[in-house]
Amino acid sequence: MHSGSGDHGFAVPAAIRVIEVILQKGGNRTLRLGCLTDVGKVRDINQDCFATSLEHGLLMVADGMGGHLAGEKAAQSAVDIITAMLTAEISHNGDMRQLIRQAIQEANRQIVQASLQDSSMRGMGTTATVAMTIDDMVHIGHVGDSRAYLLREGTIEQITEDHSVVAQLLKAGAITSQEAANHPYRNVITRCLGMQTDVEADTISLPFRPGESLLLCTDGLSGLVSDDELLKLASEARDPQDACQKMLELAIARGGYDNVTVVLLHYQT
Repeated sequence: MHSGSGDHGFAVPAAIRVIEVILQKGGNRTLRLGCLTDVGKVRDINQDCFATSLEHGLLMVADGMGGHLAGEKAAQSAVDIITAMLTAEISHNGDMRQLIRQAIQEANRQIVQASLQDSSMRGMGTTATVAMTIDDMVHIGHVGDSRAYLLREGTIEQITEDHSVVAQLLKAGAITSQEAANHPYRNVITRCLGMQTDVEADTISLPFRPGESLLLCTDGLSGLVSDDELLKLASEARDPQDACQKMLELAIARGGYDNVTVVLLHYQT
């Protein structure tokens, strides 16, 4: 398991960028991984957190919120709890979406409990977007406005729905996509871990085939780099780590107003 947070960029060593994973059901698949996080140019603390495990086919990003170190603690707690539960309970035959929902709900319970027990952690919360690739399927759980994208056949598709005020306004047709980009409430989310004692996680399962890529990121990237630009950078890079580096650099060049985290997994043909 590899994870990252903190005030400086994190890059996986070259030795783990390409790893052949032997599936429990037999057969081989090669997964290529890239991942980076950076504090950006404005924030003092990096409250983003991520984790990857090629052995378990797991990717996760979390974007914490709250004063001082509270957001950082919330994001790290979510990553630790959710990844621990999922890697301990992987099943090729069970209901992965239900397992992901349970893991997210447990993380939410513990974050809420911690905030009630420690006044310095009051109001802390975090997004959570997690993906499990098992055989030729990907199972995703999601709360907040961090995103998961699927890249296939020269296209990019956002497969999570932002839980935000602006996303609701867009869905209702109350604003245009151009207005959304500069809306005063563009960073206000409607759902996160730590907000309430119960949290509803969106889950989805999709085919994940050779030649396709899965991208997870926080809004520090998606808020400054368009979907088409993400696709172009992923397609033109020499490997997923190079793609992540170029995505991060573009977000920083455009202001780096928030922490930036990106994880890119390519299913090698």
